Amino acid sequence: MPAWFQESCNPFSPPPQPCVLGNYASYSINVTGVEDVVTGIEFAKARDIRLVVKNTGHDLAGRSTGKGALSLWMHNVKGTEIISEYKSGYYTGPAIKVGAGVLGIEAYEAADRAGYRVIGGNCPSVGLAGGYTQGGGHSSLSSQYGLAADNVLEWEVVTAGGEHLIATPESNEDLYWALSGGGGGTFGVVISMTARLHQDGPIGGGYLTFDNATAGSDAFWKAVGLFNQRLPAITNAGGNTVAYSLASSAFGIYNLAAPGKSAEEVRALLAPYLADLEGLGIPYNCSTHESSTYLEQLRRDYSPFPDGPFQTSALLGSRLVPEVVLLEEANNEALTRVLRRMASGSKFVVLMQSLNVNLSSGKLSSVSRVADNAVLPAWRDAAVHAIVTAPWDWTVPRAEMEHRQDLLANEITEALRAVTPTSGTYLNEANFAQKHWRSDFYGTNYLRLLTIKEKYDPDSLFYATAAVGSEAWGVDAEGRLCPTGMNYRSDDFALSESWSEVIMQPAAQAPEWVMNEYY
Repeated sequence: MPAWFQESCNPFSPPPQPCVLGNYASYSINVTGVEDVVTGIEFAKARDIRLVVKNTGHDLAGRSTGKGALSLWMHNVKGTEIISEYKSGYYTGPAIKVGAGVLGIEAYEAADRAGYRVIGGNCPSVGLAGGYTQGGGHSSLSSQYGLAADNVLEWEVVTAGGEHLIATPESNEDLYWALSGGGGGTFGVVISMTARLHQDGPIGGGYLTFDNATAGSDAFWKAVGLFNQRLPAITNAGGNTVAYSLASSAFGIYNLAAPGKSAEEVRALLAPYLADLEGLGIPYNCSTHESSTYLEQLRRDYSPFPDGPFQTSALLGSRLVPEVVLLEEANNEALTRVLRRMASGSKFVVLMQSLNVNLSSGKLSSVSRVADNAVLPAWRDAAVHAIVTAPWDWTVPRAEMEHRQDLLANEITEALRAVTPTSGTYLNEANFAQKHWRSDFYGTNYLRLLTIKEKYDPDSLFYATAAVGSEAWGVDAEGRLCPTGMNYRSDDFALSESWSEVIMQPAAQAPEWVMNEYY
């Protein structure tokens, strides 16, 4: 993302733009196996060199690179194995083992050939075993099967001490817990991951659009609030997810995944809301369909493969929105005011994905998570993952884009935080400059995660932006990593009332524009 790599060379920028190494790693090891990782770790420690772990490089906060660093490039650690009957004390059934460099599309195709589906990102070029799953990993299948981290059976990992370990719910279980949702790039270097497979089958889908011009502004935003209010019922009717975009001029569902449902059943799911639109006099376009497999559905909604339709240069912020905010009238109205203000100009677009990963709620299928894990607890109460984004505009001065980044980090994200004060933020799709990252990304898990970090990386070899234990390091004005002298330990946090307040930072008061009626 241009906001954090400064003037580093970006292959997608116009030719006249500056092109220097900047914040990229200076050297890379093309890792092909465990021995390369161990050698890289030993070399970095012996020479006091910054070490980073890079898989596919999708990390939005710059965790997979760093100025002057030695990079462990995991992209070519391939290998996909379908295990027809994985057996353990916590799971027996089909599984897939993927090397650290296996892309989502590669895993989807392997699972599809065997008649299964696997939980992975909607962007097909994201690596399955990297920061995606280690940070939690949401999917259009998550309401049916949970987050990607909920499906992990085992991790193969090399620690900062050079140990080659297998972490499962029964062996090195603390490391398994931390890697399954506690964030990538900080606990060790993952070599491979084994995860559950699920029987494939038909998936219903659909699209719905309407616009502000034909609806009228007030009716348009009334319709947005009503849709959010109906979302939990749609999501909870059998493990469905809905993804929609929201701009100042238009609303559009671009991905609806309803496992096991026909096109007619999807239409029935949307029928109450379509009646709302008709009652408001809003013209709309709605179509539904059925795909025979998950891969077919993914290709329909997220082509072109293997790259997907997503921006490579953008500003981004996000927030998990609890179900109560959607259902309770006053909260829903407050959220709608925030969304309306955020989308009022042409700079930012809101992307909303509904899901239910509260695996004890009784609203899902019988599938539960493999074992307890470090997934942010706020995920279990969330009904929507809300993303605010804007493309990086290469035609304006960098100072203007830095202003927009500051607006996103310090006003827009804080406004979402103010209307969802008990919730959190998905660390993989958060703003890299988010203030309250301990509470927002990790919540009450932070102290336990810090204890595990100390055990497996006592010298803080692994650093990543806003990662567990990153307090030990700071980045100077030129992008270099420097010790802060604040080598906090978990007992320091536990004994300090002030640090407890830092970790569980309450939501700030909403910016003034959120509190005012402006329409």
